[in-house]
Amino acid sequence: MYYLVGLGNPGEKYADTRHNVGWLALDHCIEKWGLPNLIEVSGQSGRVTDGMVTGEAVSVLYPDTYMNNSGSAVVKFLPRDAHKNLVVVHDDIDLPFGEIKVSYGKGGGGNGVQSIIQKLDTKNFIRVRIGIAPTSFWTGKTKRPAGGGPLERFVLKEFGKAEQKQLNEVFIKVQKAIELILKEGHEHAMNKCN
Repeated sequence: MYYLVGLGNPGEKYADTRHNVGWLALDHCIEKWGLPNLIEVSGQSGRVTDGMVTGEAVSVLYPDTYMNNSGSAVVKFLPRDAHKNLVVVHDDIDLPFGEIKVSYGKGGGGNGVQSIIQKLDTKNFIRVRIGIAPTSFWTGKTKRPAGGGPLERFVLKEFGKAEQKQLNEVFIKVQKAIELILKEGHEHAMNKCN
């Protein structure tokens, strides 16, 4: 059994923001895999669904605890000692928009993931990181917004029109990465996707 967790913030205000790209990507995956609609489960602190994907049983959680407290929902959702089968799908400001990376056992990288690491007391879980960093038109290099206010404002903004046109391609990459993880393990997915 694999446990898929998308990171995001609940509420209409945040629905289509960069910070919610984990939820948006899993929305795409759930539809393509034909999983049942998400249902609110108060004991799980979020919305859940489950089913079979590529012959593997999966359970999916969208925490409703807000990004910075994601760990408090994940610790309720994940059975004891199942962290090696946890796949967290989230935005990454250090990757250019359109890129994804699969990683395992890495440090925090953001408040949502850091919250999960603290609550589980381990960083040994799989992450599918979705790039949201802007890229300079002139140099082609990623330009990370400064920490604090500018960064917060950036991640809580909706994607631009050009980005919105590319999101479906990004979601297909995420779907393929998760399917590779389920079928062949995270190391194989890292070799293929990174």
